[in-house]
Amino acid sequence: MECLLIGGAQSVGKSETIYRLTNNLIAFGYGVIAGTFPPTFSDFRVVLEGSNRFGKTVRIIINSPTDTVDIINQFKAFFDANGNYDILISSVRDGNFWPRGDFFRIMDISRPKDFILEIPLAKITRRDTNFPVALTWYQTQIDNLTNHIIVNTPFNL
Repeated sequence: MECLLIGGAQSVGKSETIYRLTNNLIAFGYGVIAGTFPPTFSDFRVVLEGSNRFGKTVRIIINSPTDTVDIINQFKAFFDANGNYDILISSVRDGNFWPRGDFFRIMDISRPKDFILEIPLAKITRRDTNFPVALTWYQTQIDNLTNHIIVNTPFNL
């Protein structure tokens, strides 16, 4: 399976990035076939299906929260209940304090069995009136990067 992971510490925008990416995939014509996609940002898990750039039908499972082992187990139950997937997109926490290792173990994701690409996110530290400008720039750059990644090899959406 091909895995696109959005990684980083707490409150760096992992789930929001996944929300914006999912919104873009739906705008590209991918349809929700399991789970629900919220109209405004909140944590979610969903399965999308559509055609990639070569016309092949592709199933994508998307998960935004991975804060605790319980949440990861809930995602695994959703994963198991909804079939086979070509691509997994999820957040994953950084470091040893968070359940990062549990995520890979519970979801049975490992190299070389799976292709894993992780985009690490960082915290915006600008203060005062510069913060909204810096945050908008950062989100735009991350969105440009994720959109570039998903339309090219190996994802080919």
